[in-house]
Amino acid sequence: MASPSGTGHPAATRYGPLRIVGCALIVAAVGLGCDSGHRTASPATAVPAPTTTTPEEDCRRLVEYWARAMIQGNRWSGLDWEQKGFSIDQHEVHDRVVAAARVEQRTNGIAAALDLIARQSRQECVARHGAMGGGRH
Repeated sequence: MASPSGTGHPAATRYGPLRIVGCALIVAAVGLGCDSGHRTASPATAVPAPTTTTPEEDCRRLVEYWARAMIQGNRWSGLDWEQKGFSIDQHEVHDRVVAAARVEQRTNGIAAALDLIARQSRQECVARHGAMGGGRH
């Protein structure tokens, strides 16, 4: 039996439209992957060098951040010391800095308290070598 498409094969009639769609999809996919324009190589994006900080600087940043949050009334300031990422020693430094900053705030205002936080957190973290220990033994 001859097929209506003239190919002589009955499957040509049944799958003809699918083959056409399939071929069209392949041609479109190949066309999308080809680029007729000329491209120049893009300059390599410089990857920044990893930064390294000292334990003292890490301690200072952490203590100063959370001490400022306490004085300014940040809603996250009520987290416990582990949630804030402190070691036990850093938590002790933080408590001393906040206590001193509260006294400073009452007597000289919030700006003076924030200055004291920056100064004292740096001093204590340097003196305790980053305060990375596990507390008193």
